Amino acid sequence: MTTADNEKKEKDRQLAEQRLQVGLEGYESGKLDKATEAFGDAEIRFRLVGDFKRAGDARSMIADIQRENNQLEQALNSYQRARRHFQEAQRPLLEAASMLSIGHVERQLGHLDRAQDAYQAAQQIYRVHNNAQGLGNVALALGHIELQRGNIRYAAEHYQDAINYFKEANDNINEADASRSLADIQRMARQFTEAERVYQRALTIYRVHKDNFGIVDAQIGLARIYIEQERFDEAANTLSEALNLASMIEYELGQADANLGLAEINFLQTHVEQALIAAQSALQVYTNQHNALGVANASRMLAEINLRRGQVSYANSIMERALRTYQSIAFRVGQAEATVGLGMIQYRRGSLDRARHTLEDGSKQAQTLDNDVLECKALIGLGDVYQQLGQLSFAQHAYSDARTRAEELGEVAGAANIAIAEIDQARISILKGEMNEAELHLNIGIATMDKNPLAMQLMPMAELVQGYFFLTEGDFTQAEQHFSQAHNQAEAHQDGLIAAEAILGQAQARLARRELEAAQNTFLAAGRQFQLLESTNGDGASVLGLAQVNIGQQQWDEAIANCDAAITRFTQASDFINEADAYLTRGLVHRSRDEMDEALADFEQALKYYHQQRRPLGVADTRFARASIFLLRGDSESARDEQSKAITQVEHVMNTISKPERWTTFLRQYAEQYAATVITDLRRNQDESARLLLQHFVRIAGESEIEHHLKAYENAIPTEGEDVSEEELNANRDLLRRLEKIRRGLP
Repeated sequence: MTTADNEKKEKDRQLAEQRLQVGLEGYESGKLDKATEAFGDAEIRFRLVGDFKRAGDARSMIADIQRENNQLEQALNSYQRARRHFQEAQRPLLEAASMLSIGHVERQLGHLDRAQDAYQAAQQIYRVHNNAQGLGNVALALGHIELQRGNIRYAAEHYQDAINYFKEANDNINEADASRSLADIQRMARQFTEAERVYQRALTIYRVHKDNFGIVDAQIGLARIYIEQERFDEAANTLSEALNLASMIEYELGQADANLGLAEINFLQTHVEQALIAAQSALQVYTNQHNALGVANASRMLAEINLRRGQVSYANSIMERALRTYQSIAFRVGQAEATVGLGMIQYRRGSLDRARHTLEDGSKQAQTLDNDVLECKALIGLGDVYQQLGQLSFAQHAYSDARTRAEELGEVAGAANIAIAEIDQARISILKGEMNEAELHLNIGIATMDKNPLAMQLMPMAELVQGYFFLTEGDFTQAEQHFSQAHNQAEAHQDGLIAAEAILGQAQARLARRELEAAQNTFLAAGRQFQLLESTNGDGASVLGLAQVNIGQQQWDEAIANCDAAITRFTQASDFINEADAYLTRGLVHRSRDEMDEALADFEQALKYYHQQRRPLGVADTRFARASIFLLRGDSESARDEQSKAITQVEHVMNTISKPERWTTFLRQYAEQYAATVITDLRRNQDESARLLLQHFVRIAGESEIEHHLKAYENAIPTEGEDVSEEELNANRDLLRRLEKIRRGLP
């Protein structure tokens, strides 16, 4: 090569160096377009003069800029080009660094297999050159991949390898980073003491080296441990420190992580509006920074918050978005959490088939990840779905499995889920007429709450179920008191759904006491709340309550319209529990309108549901109603058969009430039905059977209630008049004489 050629080559090299320097200055000052142009020019010039190492440096800088701008496909191409330059320059360690960067981008794109291939290619080079620093970087990256895949044990092994390599390389900062990742695995395994120790050590290293970004990340990691241990004051203080430092050093992702942690604390402590503000702030930053995992985490949190606020459709769309994002980046831990969350929202929307499939999928994912907390949540959700479908045995099994998982978390950590499972079991026991079982489950659930302050937030739910317990036993005043307490506590905890259910319970208690106007107004209030919460079946229950009020007011047309509207809502929400009640109620309206065939058809449908659901009191109410129609048709034998079966069901439930003194209150609810059965026996000339039944009722429930109804029957039976044949009049007079005789014979 001539001197002139050498001089030209040197001049071109100097121009390339100048352009590279311009690029670096533009990059540092944030002028990324100018920097990209300069780096591209420098790359070409270095390549022309044969300096492939420097060409690779320039192209690597372009790739870094493209990655920062979320231009991931372009960044991938640039890193691959840089790798070829380094190969040409025979710089294997720089080639390995490019492969490492390629792996990072592939991982961001969710291409985990490709990322793993790139990391392993880099790993081979680092092993040949015995480069501990590089091997540590690869091990850390491979740990992240296994974590995304949900292979927690493999991830932990890689993180431990990374720690060892960084120790060998005397790289304290990266050792601390790897230690934090290992501590995250320990936190997920609920090894909180060890995880906290590791985080504290990492924090010390960052402080010694004045690495403020590391300090922020370590503080946020520590706070995550405190949150899961329910040490909320410590968590909030630690996150506040992290937020202040992140703001000072303009570390936006650190600010977002801190705000998201504060949102979770506020949500768990029922400060819903504060949680909403913090989560929205975090989401905005993650979105601006194109941080997909952050966007998914914040979206999932916002979905939970909006579900609590009653914005169910909006919560559904946000949770679906979070799930899609987790899937796009192949992050299985988040995917499992979003799947379970979506299933719970689908349940609230009344999409029960979808909810069941989603929750089953979420439960399997949680099981694969050894996440007992998440699996417990999924199982409770499945129990709720089965309960609404009327599949009460399946619901009981789901709640029982949830309790087993909760117990594995420990007495304190599992307290909330144990309490939920027990209270839900109590609700099912009430439906099945197993009052002693219901009382036992309630007592265990309430006692469990005392073991954990967070579990005390479940007291509104416990009060609500206690209200239904006393409503079923016939103590309407005490039932209303519990419903009132449930409402006040739910309002304080910003739990709109429990608050609305408590209003509904108050209305049902007032209806049971025949306070028709007060009940009507309360049902209307409950309906408004359920509509705000987008609760289709809750709104249906309120409309059904209005129909029951209409029956008491003898407003038959309004009652039929409300029954039809309620059935439509229950069908939409697959709420077979309430649908059974709606068919029974509509049958009663048809009976009052002398539409006996229509009434019997509705009673048949109600009876079918009640039998499927094994709800004895529903069966009893329906059989008593059918008996009344048979009596009107003069079929005393069929009527008495229905009444006998109904009484068997009623007394079976009565015998499950733990304290015999409460049998009185319970049985008084059926005084009219027992009185009708006494009359049926007298019409069948079974006076002794009538006497024994009457004595049996009076011995348990007292005389006053049934006496009132017998008097009403006495007044309704004609003993004179031209519209009735003399034979019938004589039969009626004889019946009344025999009735008076057995009444006089009461002890």
